[in-house]
Amino acid sequence: MTEEKQKESFLKKGGKWGALIGAVWIGLNIVVPLALLRIPAIQKYLVALEDKLPFDIPGVG
Repeated sequence: MTEEKQKESFLKKGGKWGALIGAVWIGLNIVVPLALLRIPAIQKYLVALEDKLPFDIPGVG
């Protein structure tokens, strides 16, 4: 492999789609779950689900 190829930056290797795929990944794995947790119906569902579990989850309920 030539020295020029070795010095190519990580972002450039990802091409034009790398940033888009990264942003979608962050959105699906961080932003969407946090947004869902702010919806009262989902909060009530999680509290009801926690009451049915046979073990204790600290900080929930």
